[in-house]
Amino acid sequence: MSYAAVSLNLDSMDHAFGYPAGYEDPTFGPVMDRFEEFADQFDFRYSVYVIGRDLEKQRHRAKVRSWAERGHEIGNHTWNHYTNLGALPKGELTEEIRRTHAALADATGQAPNGFIAPAWSYSDRMMDVLAEQGYAYDTSLFPSLLYYPFVFKNAWNHRTQSEKFWRVLDRRDWLAPLTGSREPYLDRGMVMLPVPSTPGPFGLTIWHTTGFLLGWEKHFAMLRAALAARKFFYYVVHPADLTCDQDFPDMPINSLERIGGSLEEKRLRFEQSLQVIAHAQREWVTMDELAQRAKAKLS
Repeated sequence: MSYAAVSLNLDSMDHAFGYPAGYEDPTFGPVMDRFEEFADQFDFRYSVYVIGRDLEKQRHRAKVRSWAERGHEIGNHTWNHYTNLGALPKGELTEEIRRTHAALADATGQAPNGFIAPAWSYSDRMMDVLAEQGYAYDTSLFPSLLYYPFVFKNAWNHRTQSEKFWRVLDRRDWLAPLTGSREPYLDRGMVMLPVPSTPGPFGLTIWHTTGFLLGWEKHFAMLRAALAARKFFYYVVHPADLTCDQDFPDMPINSLERIGGSLEEKRLRFEQSLQVIAHAQREWVTMDELAQRAKAKLS
């Protein structure tokens, strides 16, 4: 049996805009509603990785609770979404994970099992902290040469914000594209689920953003190749994949990757991507279930 999950890294607009006073973030309203329409259409549930600071707003807490009640898995995406997470001192790194862990458990009534670092900022120190906190799996390893243009493009997007620019570049995983495993493996008792990639020693990672970067025909070909190569497959998406200009009538959007554009076009591309996955005739699972199946295979 082969499996497919959909990992929704909830990089909120509130976070992107610096938590402006009085801002009503569409991420926790119409944007997530759009994602849920596709979950219902294709009969799966997301694994949603939430930024802890977003839970300071009661409206957001209630929304996250409702997603959990509808069967979506809720995972940890750190408190502040620092893109140099793996490089932080252990005490600060622990607090980023522990604080969000507690907030998610309080909001949903269930402690999270899964984690993903902002911008896939992986490090052994981070893995030590996750193991100490009792996590079952992590998805922060990016084993592909696409890592390098991804990191530098992300830094360029924040070139006018000095602190964010340097955080993007302050990493401890520069060799991960060359040395990281492309298949699930056990590390400190946890399951590591690397970002899926196409086959071969220089295979490229595939997530929804590659369609915006490389073009959709190339993206769909890569997606089919990765599905054929990876038994434990998951597809990473972000709120910006289903946002449009009309969601931000009073906010600047030029520094945020793929945030604007036609909602009709974005809906089409997301549906086409899910159709490719569905055509592979895999069992839809959450990321936690994917990790459990991979662990059974590895044990």
